[in-house]
Amino acid sequence: MFQFRMAREDELPQVAELLYDSFQDYTFFDLLCERVSKRSAFARQLHLINTKVYFQHQICFVGVENEQIVSAALLKHPHLPEPGIMDYILSGGLKLLFTGSISAIQHVFSILKQAKKACFSLKKPYWYLEALVVAKNQQGKKLGSRMLKQCLFPFIARQGGGLFTLITHSEANRQFYRKNGWVEFDERVLRGKEMFLESWSYKTVIK
Repeated sequence: MFQFRMAREDELPQVAELLYDSFQDYTFFDLLCERVSKRSAFARQLHLINTKVYFQHQICFVGVENEQIVSAALLKHPHLPEPGIMDYILSGGLKLLFTGSISAIQHVFSILKQAKKACFSLKKPYWYLEALVVAKNQQGKKLGSRMLKQCLFPFIARQGGGLFTLITHSEANRQFYRKNGWVEFDERVLRGKEMFLESWSYKTVIK
C-alpha cells in the first residue's frame, strides 16, 4: 500500500537520512560544505536540523510504501515566517559546531540567502519547495512527479492555492520541474570561497 501523508516526529531521522542520501552527490551541498573538512558528518547533521525545523515550523510530507519512507518533501507556507537562526539553534544547530565551525555555519546561511534572493524579491506571498527527494531504489518510477501532483499540488489547492516557487542547481532538475509545470524566472551564480555554482529559480501557480 502506498500513501502520501504528513510526517510523524519519530520519522524525522529517517526523513533526514533520505535527504542526506539523495543529496550526497548534489553540487549545491559541495558549495554549502566547502568550509568543513568533515563534510559527510556536517551535511548529515544539517539535514537533520533542517528537517526538524520544517516539521516544527513549516510542513513535512512523506511518501510511504509498505511502512517504508520512500519520498519526502519540505514545504514552506506563504503565511508563515522564514525559519530563522534561533529556530535552527533550538532544533540542535549548535551540534554543527562538533563537525564544523561558526564560519562554516555562517557560510551556509550566506549561500542560502544568495540562492533564495530571487524568491525573496517576489512581490506576493509564495509557497516554497525546500526539498523534494525520492529514495535511490525508487527512482525512475515517476514518484517525484506523483508526489507533486497527488500530494503537494492538491494540498496547496486546498489551502487556497497561490504562487509556488523553488530553486535548483542541475540541468536534470530543471527539465523535471519544467515538465511538471514550472517556469524559470531567475538565473544567477552563487559564489563561495573557492567554487561557484549556477542557480535557477522557478515558479508556478496552483489554483
